This record gives sequence, structure tokens and C-alpha cells, in this order.
Amino acid sequence: MELQPADSLRIIQDIIHQRKQKYEENGFFLIFWSVLISLSGIIQFVMLALDYYPRHSWIGWAVLMPLGFLFNFGQKIREGIRNKVEKKSPDPLDWLWLVAGLGAFLGFFLPYSNWKNYEIMILAIYLPFSFVALAIALHLRVFLWIITSLFGLGLTYSVLFFHYGIALPLVSSLLACLLFLIPGIQFYFNYKKQKKCSVS
Repeated sequence: MELQPADSLRIIQDIIHQRKQKYEENGFFLIFWSVLISLSGIIQFVMLALDYYPRHSWIGWAVLMPLGFLFNFGQKIREGIRNKVEKKSPDPLDWLWLVAGLGAFLGFFLPYSNWKNYEIMILAIYLPFSFVALAIALHLRVFLWIITSLFGLGLTYSVLFFHYGIALPLVSSLLACLLFLIPGIQFYFNYKKQKKCSVS
């Protein structure tokens, strides 16, 4: 039995709708990571600006990122168990986030001799996230996320042309808001609205 073009289109639209629904349900994770990253960037900026143990200003990243990873890992295990029980297949888009996350993790181990080289760290960490966010936003056809991802991509590349100095951690916080917080809030409110409509 051959699929008609209309049937193929309907199947593709169903897959996009299911994935969008998953992101709406998990908008919390985008918000969660944006808050952790923003908080780490703000802590580092304040320590640098106040000259309060500036050589240890990375401490926020060292504490909050592993905690976030452990929490996320625990949630993914629970989600995997639930998917097995409900016989759902894992979303292949999750692999994109995993690759970007591993790239970000490895970015922390790049050799840095002075503060100016931290621009390379921003590129190493945020370029993969910017491209993954843009790819998923285009796939899900979420206009706001496409716009914020493009702004995030532009801001990431801007570190090659502008010297942000001690404000670089704030650039990191702004990138977290563009790539994760704004779309996360949109997904979260869409999910709440859908739940409200299904109840009433």
C-alpha cells in the first residue's frame, strides 16, 4: 500500500506536533538550565567586578553545572523508564542536546592562559547550543525560538569582534536567556494553557 502525499504530510505534521508537545511539557528543563547558567555567569561577574577572589570566580560554574547535570541525568533515567513502560521510543533530537552538552563540558577544559582567551570558551560552549537550538526551533517551527536562536548565534560570534572583558560572564547569562529561558517560558505557558483547556 503506497502512501499518498497528503498522508505523508499528515504523518510529518503529527511527528512535529508530538515533538513540540514534548518540548512544551519539558519547558521546565529549558528554564532550569537557563537559570543555572545565568546564575553562574552573574556570580562570576560580581566576583570579578568586586575583585572578590577573582581567580576563583569560576566556583559558581563548578558547583551549579554538576548539580544541574546530576538532576537532569536523574530525570532522563526516570523518563527512560516511563517511556519503556508506555512503550514510547526516545526522541532522536535528545542526541543533539547530548552532543552540544558534551561539547560545552569539554569547553571547560580548553587551555586558557589569560582572560582574553575566554572568548574562545564562549565560542566552544555556545556555538553548538546555538546551532542545536536553531535546528530544533526550525524543525518545530517555533518562530520566537528561531529569532532568539539567531540573536544567540550573532551574540556568540560577537566575541570575535568585541572585547567584553569582565562582562563576558554576563554575555553567557544573556545567551542562556536567548537560547533557553525565553523559549522555555513560551513552551511552559503553552503547556499550562493546553492543560487548562483540556480540563475545562
